[in-house]
Amino acid sequence: MGSAFAIAHGADFPALARQLFGAVRLDFPERRDEGRYLASAVLGDCRISELGAGAHTVHGERVVRSSHDPDALKLLIQTEGRSAISQGGRTVDFGGDMPVIYDPTRPYILVNRTRVRLIMLQVPRNVVSGAARHALASPLVPCRALAGLCHILLSTMETTLNEAESLDETSRASLGRTLVDMVRPLIGPDVAEAFVKPNSLETLLTRTKDFIAAHLDDPELSVERIAARMGCSPRYIFRAFEAEEMTPAQFIWSTRLARARVALGSAACTGRTISEIAFSLGFSSSAHFSRVFRDRFGLSPRDFRGAGTASPTS
Repeated sequence: MGSAFAIAHGADFPALARQLFGAVRLDFPERRDEGRYLASAVLGDCRISELGAGAHTVHGERVVRSSHDPDALKLLIQTEGRSAISQGGRTVDFGGDMPVIYDPTRPYILVNRTRVRLIMLQVPRNVVSGAARHALASPLVPCRALAGLCHILLSTMETTLNEAESLDETSRASLGRTLVDMVRPLIGPDVAEAFVKPNSLETLLTRTKDFIAAHLDDPELSVERIAARMGCSPRYIFRAFEAEEMTPAQFIWSTRLARARVALGSAACTGRTISEIAFSLGFSSSAHFSRVFRDRFGLSPRDFRGAGTASPTS
């Protein structure tokens, strides 16, 4: 897979693109190099890349057949601009956050009509069945019924790009396996019958819990806001929490109360009032906080704190 991390700007863009994506030929109608960039990271057996460039054409005329080559199967999600890919007698227009998946061992031409910004995931072809690979004789765009999964995939890929360089090799490989599990339902002759698999929901649940933990101080934290950040519909957030046997809202309030209990019993928080602790955890009033705290733990925040360390009471 080559270097774990790679980045190029301007005139260095074409050479790195050929190194990472196979023996491709790039035609830029504009000679100017400004604004071209390419960043890439290895995720175990996968590679994830982000690139931005002006209008250009990619000629994939020389195929690469090794399943261990990064030029195995490609999934593109184009977040800016419009493009078209021609392969196997079929031309597919794409853009607008829905992915296109293709097999670059078959000759293709990719025309980026405008300036583009896209994210690419390269996965070894042996992660899908032979029947699925056969279905990729021409480019595949998943059906709209899978839009929710595609949005989750895009959000996960963008988060991965932001975090990859700070992760160790084991963590990056784990992320690669997660992304592969999310891609599998999108590829195959029966793709129209694909559904969101449990491991995809587990990934969404983990990311949602992390987001909630980081935003407990926001009194407006809601399922709708979480779903917008995760890049999916609220329905998928509720589905992810089914395994927890609680709603997302119940998880939010339970987490807030658990944090409050720790803070009230912590010597490190003896200088903070009960109201300060409540407001820092997203409670809109100290009266509401006291009521739900008593309902959960059987003691008021004042009595709970008094049974532990001495501290301000309001």
